[in-house]
Amino acid sequence: MAAGYDIVTPYPGRAVTWMRNEVRLVAAGMFRESDRAKAMAWLDDLTLAGAAVRELRAGAYGFTLTTSFGTRWMWMAHRVSELPHLTVTGDHRTPTKQMPIT
Repeated sequence: MAAGYDIVTPYPGRAVTWMRNEVRLVAAGMFRESDRAKAMAWLDDLTLAGAAVRELRAGAYGFTLTTSFGTRWMWMAHRVSELPHLTVTGDHRTPTKQMPIT
């Protein structure tokens, strides 16, 4: 199974929703029922989902799912207050070879 995608969002609830969707996708492809049950237990706990949003507002949240084969799946979300500024110097031409308007 390949990993899904990542997102950047200013909303902790959307980040946790993304994590839950990704866990749901991974769980659907798991070989053993016991592994799917672990994932579904986390997905079904809406109190835990609310706690995840609160933890993310405070800093970070992560969920780890270890399968019976020993494979570890990890989903992480971090609060981002400011995105870093571009500090690379040099020619920043677009693919059409034009300088971007700043």
